Amino acid sequence: MARAKRPRTLHDLPVVKGFRPMWMRTNYRQAITLDLAEYEAIRLLDYENMMQEEVAELMGVSRPTVTRIYDSARKKLAMALVEGRTFIIEGGSVEIAFAIYQCEECEHRVQLSSGESMPEVCIACGSEKMISLEDCFVRGCRRCRRCR
Repeated sequence: MARAKRPRTLHDLPVVKGFRPMWMRTNYRQAITLDLAEYEAIRLLDYENMMQEEVAELMGVSRPTVTRIYDSARKKLAMALVEGRTFIIEGGSVEIAFAIYQCEECEHRVQLSSGESMPEVCIACGSEKMISLEDCFVRGCRRCRRCR
């Protein structure tokens, strides 16, 4: 019997929920799901130019695990690009280091420490349409504008 996966730690969430080919309709049945740990590995290794040892420490996993996560992410991205498939970024066994909320009106993000509660109104525009990005990305809330 396999042991349970340790949740990977994320320090940032994607700006978008996914991508789709410009000339095609979105086909969610054939969509490729890039989980949040794979997104974080791509972001840290390729975008932030960090070493695998540093990424492993930040994510709370071993270096070989980072390599497996990164290889899986690269294969999924290649498949989406070559086959012209939609890909969605959500889910996976992750825990987010900070609570992140976003206003649906102006898209202003608020990052809070884990003990603080969700703001009632947006500090940028005063809107009451604040959503938890943890709900949106980890669980796939399907109710906000980004998940529909």
